[in-house]
Amino acid sequence: MIIDYADFTRASNIIHWLQGGALLTLGAAEAYALENKGNKFVLAASLVLAVSGAAMFAAVLALPGGWSFAQLETALQVRRGFYLFIAFACLYGAAGLSLLMHEALGRRGGGWRAMSLALLALAGMLYFMMAGRVNEDAWRQVMVWHSAIGVTLLLAVAAKTADIFFSRRALHLAWAVLLLITGLQLASYRETASAFAPRLVTLESAPEVPPAAQPAPLKNAKPADKKRPGH
Repeated sequence: MIIDYADFTRASNIIHWLQGGALLTLGAAEAYALENKGNKFVLAASLVLAVSGAAMFAAVLALPGGWSFAQLETALQVRRGFYLFIAFACLYGAAGLSLLMHEALGRRGGGWRAMSLALLALAGMLYFMMAGRVNEDAWRQVMVWHSAIGVTLLLAVAAKTADIFFSRRALHLAWAVLLLITGLQLASYRETASAFAPRLVTLESAPEVPPAAQPAPLKNAKPADKKRPGH
Protein backbone atom coordinates (compact mmCIF):
# COMPACT_ATOMS: atom_id res chain seq x y z
CA MET A 1 0.00 0.00 0.00
CA ILE A 2 1.51 3.33 -1.14
CA ILE A 3 0.59 6.54 0.67
CA ASP A 4 1.00 9.76 -1.30
CA TYR A 5 1.67 12.49 1.26
CA ALA A 6 0.58 15.12 -1.25
CA ASP A 7 -2.95 13.74 -0.88
CA PHE A 8 -3.02 15.03 2.69
CA THR A 9 -2.26 18.53 1.46
CA ARG A 10 -4.84 18.32 -1.33
CA ALA A 11 -7.50 17.05 1.09
CA SER A 12 -6.71 19.85 3.55
CA ASN A 13 -7.08 22.52 0.86
CA ILE A 14 -10.40 21.05 -0.32
CA ILE A 15 -11.74 20.86 3.25
CA HIS A 16 -10.77 24.47 3.96
CA TRP A 17 -12.51 25.52 0.75
CA LEU A 18 -15.65 23.58 1.70
CA GLN A 19 -15.71 25.15 5.16
CA GLY A 20 -15.20 28.61 3.71
CA GLY A 21 -17.90 28.13 1.08
CA ALA A 22 -20.40 26.90 3.67
CA LEU A 23 -19.79 29.82 6.04
CA LEU A 24 -19.86 32.35 3.19
CA THR A 25 -23.23 30.96 2.11
CA LEU A 26 -24.58 31.10 5.66
CA GLY A 27 -23.26 34.62 6.22
CA ALA A 28 -24.77 35.88 2.97
CA ALA A 29 -28.12 34.25 3.83
CA GLU A 30 -28.11 35.83 7.30
CA ALA A 31 -27.27 39.23 5.83
CA TYR A 32 -30.12 38.85 3.32
CA ALA A 33 -32.53 37.83 6.09
CA LEU A 34 -31.70 41.04 7.93
CA GLU A 35 -33.48 43.10 5.25
CA ASN A 36 -36.00 40.57 3.95
CA LYS A 37 -38.64 38.45 5.58
CA GLY A 38 -38.71 34.69 5.25
CA ASN A 39 -36.18 32.02 6.04
CA LYS A 40 -35.84 30.16 2.76
CA PHE A 41 -32.29 31.42 2.16
CA VAL A 42 -31.13 30.52 5.67
CA LEU A 43 -32.85 27.16 5.21
CA ALA A 44 -30.89 26.58 2.01
CA ALA A 45 -27.64 27.75 3.67
CA SER A 46 -28.14 25.32 6.56
CA LEU A 47 -28.50 22.51 4.01
CA VAL A 48 -25.26 23.65 2.36
CA LEU A 49 -23.58 23.56 5.78
CA ALA A 50 -24.81 20.01 6.40
CA VAL A 51 -23.73 18.81 2.95
CA SER A 52 -20.30 20.39 3.42
CA GLY A 53 -19.71 18.10 6.40
CA ALA A 54 -20.40 15.00 4.29
CA ALA A 55 -18.19 16.40 1.50
CA MET A 56 -15.31 16.92 3.97
CA PHE A 57 -15.40 13.29 5.02
CA ALA A 58 -15.61 12.23 1.36
CA ALA A 59 -12.45 14.26 0.63
CA VAL A 60 -10.56 12.46 3.40
CA LEU A 61 -11.83 9.07 2.24
CA ALA A 62 -11.09 9.78 -1.44
CA LEU A 63 -7.59 11.27 -1.20
CA PRO A 64 -5.58 9.80 1.71
CA GLY A 65 -7.95 6.81 1.85
CA GLY A 66 -8.23 6.08 -1.88
CA TRP A 67 -11.93 5.21 -1.33
CA SER A 68 -10.85 2.35 0.95
CA PHE A 69 -11.52 2.33 4.68
CA ALA A 70 -8.57 -0.02 5.17
CA GLN A 71 -6.20 2.39 3.42
CA LEU A 72 -7.77 5.30 5.29
CA GLU A 73 -7.04 3.58 8.59
CA THR A 74 -3.40 3.11 7.55
CA ALA A 75 -3.14 6.72 6.38
CA LEU A 76 -4.56 8.02 9.65
CA GLN A 77 -2.05 5.94 11.58
CA VAL A 78 0.70 7.68 9.63
CA ARG A 79 -0.86 11.12 10.09
CA ARG A 80 -2.94 10.98 13.28
CA GLY A 81 -3.44 14.72 13.17
CA PHE A 82 -5.78 14.21 10.22
CA TYR A 83 -8.42 12.89 12.61
CA LEU A 84 -9.06 16.59 13.26
CA PHE A 85 -10.52 16.97 9.77
CA ILE A 86 -12.93 14.12 10.43
CA ALA A 87 -13.98 15.97 13.59
CA PHE A 88 -14.56 19.11 11.48
CA ALA A 89 -16.71 17.07 9.10
CA CYS A 90 -18.87 15.83 11.96
CA LEU A 91 -19.21 19.26 13.58
CA TYR A 92 -20.07 21.12 10.38
CA GLY A 93 -22.50 18.42 9.28
CA ALA A 94 -24.24 18.28 12.68
CA ALA A 95 -24.36 22.10 12.93
CA GLY A 96 -25.99 22.28 9.50
CA LEU A 97 -28.60 19.66 10.37
CA SER A 98 -29.35 21.38 13.69
CA LEU A 99 -29.79 24.74 11.97
CA LEU A 100 -31.97 23.06 9.33
CA MET A 101 -34.22 21.68 12.06
CA HIS A 102 -34.42 25.10 13.71
CA GLU A 103 -35.40 26.84 10.50
CA ALA A 104 -37.97 24.14 9.72
CA LEU A 105 -39.57 24.33 13.18
CA GLY A 106 -39.41 28.11 13.56
CA ARG A 107 -40.06 29.31 17.10
CA ARG A 108 -40.29 25.74 18.39
CA GLY A 109 -36.72 25.02 17.29
CA GLY A 110 -34.87 27.08 19.87
CA GLY A 111 -33.04 24.04 21.20
CA TRP A 112 -31.82 23.13 17.72
CA ARG A 113 -30.51 26.66 17.23
CA ALA A 114 -28.61 26.48 20.52
CA MET A 115 -27.11 23.15 19.47
CA SER A 116 -26.01 24.51 16.10
CA LEU A 117 -24.26 27.44 17.78
CA ALA A 118 -22.57 25.12 20.29
CA LEU A 119 -21.29 22.91 17.47
CA LEU A 120 -19.92 25.92 15.57
CA ALA A 121 -18.22 27.10 18.76
CA LEU A 122 -16.57 23.68 19.13
CA ALA A 123 -15.39 23.94 15.52
CA GLY A 124 -13.97 27.37 16.30
CA MET A 125 -11.98 25.96 19.21
CA LEU A 126 -10.63 23.12 17.07
CA TYR A 127 -8.92 25.63 14.78
CA PHE A 128 -6.54 26.51 17.62
CA MET A 129 -5.35 22.87 17.62
CA MET A 130 -4.34 22.81 13.96
CA ALA A 131 -0.80 24.08 14.53
CA GLY A 132 0.01 21.02 16.62
CA ARG A 133 -1.02 18.67 13.80
CA VAL A 134 1.51 19.77 11.16
CA ASN A 135 5.28 19.60 10.78
CA GLU A 136 7.45 21.98 12.76
CA ASP A 137 8.50 24.01 9.72
CA ALA A 138 4.85 24.86 8.93
CA TRP A 139 3.33 25.30 12.39
CA ARG A 140 3.88 29.07 12.58
CA GLN A 141 1.89 29.86 9.43
CA VAL A 142 -0.81 27.37 10.41
CA MET A 143 -1.04 28.84 13.92
CA VAL A 144 -1.44 32.45 12.68
CA TRP A 145 -4.07 31.63 10.07
CA HIS A 146 -6.13 29.22 12.15
CA SER A 147 -6.00 31.35 15.28
CA ALA A 148 -7.54 34.20 13.28
CA ILE A 149 -10.17 31.83 11.87
CA GLY A 150 -10.99 30.48 15.31
CA VAL A 151 -11.30 33.94 16.83
CA THR A 152 -13.66 35.29 14.15
CA LEU A 153 -15.86 32.18 14.27
CA LEU A 154 -16.11 32.31 18.06
CA LEU A 155 -16.93 36.03 17.88
CA ALA A 156 -19.66 35.25 15.35
CA VAL A 157 -21.19 32.67 17.69
CA ALA A 158 -20.97 35.15 20.58
CA ALA A 159 -22.71 37.83 18.52
CA LYS A 160 -25.53 35.46 17.55
CA THR A 161 -25.92 34.29 21.15
CA ALA A 162 -26.21 37.88 22.32
CA ASP A 163 -28.71 38.57 19.53
CA ILE A 164 -30.92 35.74 20.78
CA PHE A 165 -31.17 37.37 24.21
CA PHE A 166 -31.22 41.06 23.26
CA SER A 167 -32.53 40.98 19.66
CA ARG A 168 -30.48 43.86 18.28
CA ARG A 169 -30.02 44.60 14.58
CA ALA A 170 -26.33 45.39 15.14
CA LEU A 171 -25.76 41.97 16.72
CA HIS A 172 -27.45 40.18 13.82
CA LEU A 173 -25.34 42.20 11.39
CA ALA A 174 -22.17 41.36 13.35
CA TRP A 175 -23.07 37.64 13.19
CA ALA A 176 -23.45 37.81 9.41
CA VAL A 177 -20.31 39.88 8.81
CA LEU A 178 -18.13 37.71 11.05
CA LEU A 179 -19.37 34.60 9.26
CA LEU A 180 -18.40 36.19 5.94
CA ILE A 181 -14.94 37.11 7.27
CA THR A 182 -14.38 33.59 8.58
CA GLY A 183 -15.53 32.11 5.29
CA LEU A 184 -13.17 34.33 3.31
CA GLN A 185 -10.24 33.35 5.53
CA LEU A 186 -10.98 29.66 5.05
CA ALA A 187 -11.58 29.91 1.31
CA SER A 188 -8.30 31.79 0.73
CA TYR A 189 -6.15 29.51 2.88
CA ARG A 190 -3.66 27.24 1.11
CA GLU A 191 -1.72 24.52 2.88
CA THR A 192 2.05 24.46 2.47
CA ALA A 193 3.50 21.39 0.79
CA SER A 194 5.61 20.60 3.85
CA ALA A 195 2.71 20.67 6.33
CA PHE A 196 1.98 16.93 6.12
CA ALA A 197 5.07 15.70 4.25
CA PRO A 198 7.24 13.03 5.90
CA ARG A 199 9.88 14.47 8.16
CA LEU A 200 13.42 13.73 7.01
CA VAL A 201 16.21 13.79 9.57
CA THR A 202 19.80 14.04 8.32
CA LEU A 203 22.53 12.70 10.55
CA GLU A 204 26.11 13.75 9.85
CA SER A 205 28.82 11.38 10.99
CA ALA A 206 32.15 12.62 12.25
CA PRO A 207 34.97 12.58 9.68
CA GLU A 208 37.15 9.52 9.77
CA VAL A 209 40.37 10.17 11.70
CA PRO A 210 43.49 8.83 9.91
CA PRO A 211 45.70 6.49 11.96
CA ALA A 212 48.62 8.09 13.74
CA ALA A 213 51.94 7.92 11.84
CA GLN A 214 54.55 5.51 13.25
CA PRO A 215 57.90 7.15 14.19
CA ALA A 216 60.73 6.43 11.79
CA PRO A 217 63.63 4.28 13.19
CA LEU A 218 66.82 6.14 14.14
CA LYS A 219 69.68 5.69 11.69
CA ASN A 220 72.44 5.38 14.34
CA ALA A 221 70.51 3.21 16.68
CA LYS A 222 72.34 -0.05 17.60
CA PRO A 223 70.46 -3.24 18.15
CA ALA A 224 70.19 -4.24 21.78
CA ASP A 225 72.73 -6.87 22.96
CA LYS A 226 71.26 -10.28 23.41
CA LYS A 227 72.27 -12.27 26.48
CA ARG A 228 73.62 -15.65 25.80
CA PRO A 229 72.37 -18.56 27.90
CA GLY A 230 74.44 -19.21 30.99
CA HIS A 231 75.62 -15.59 31.44
